[in-house]
Amino acid sequence: MPRRGRLAGGLLLETGFLLALNPSDRNHSWALGLLVECRGRRARCFLSPAAPVEVSLLLRSRGLDEERAVRSLRLMEEILAGAGVRALTLRLVHAARAAELRSKYPELGFFDSLHAAVALEEGLEYGDLDGVVRSVVEREAGGSGQRSGRRG
Repeated sequence: MPRRGRLAGGLLLETGFLLALNPSDRNHSWALGLLVECRGRRARCFLSPAAPVEVSLLLRSRGLDEERAVRSLRLMEEILAGAGVRALTLRLVHAARAAELRSKYPELGFFDSLHAAVALEEGLEYGDLDGVVRSVVEREAGGSGQRSGRRG
């Protein structure tokens, strides 16, 4: 199936990538490699619009106080801006597609369904770490060569 989204040819990153920006994360070297690709314009990189909300919830659930969460989120923003990673806007078509995907694939959680929907609707490769999301995107896109993330 041909890519039909307005951003066809780009790479969608999401929460796993944001968390891997932390030097103590086991996937940090993977994230650094992606930043090099994005900064060098070897890949057009986009951040899922659901990722900032999901990472905020994760930081809070991990016990970060608001001040530390603010510092972490602002640092993530600076890193992404410096690498040319563009944040996408969440649209109703993404939410609708996510609901369809959750019906079809019960293994998809709420945020994962949004990430998958954004990749599919925008014609982006899924470039993050979640194997379930990657599998759904590949199935829905007809196995069109989605880039796979790597677990370290």
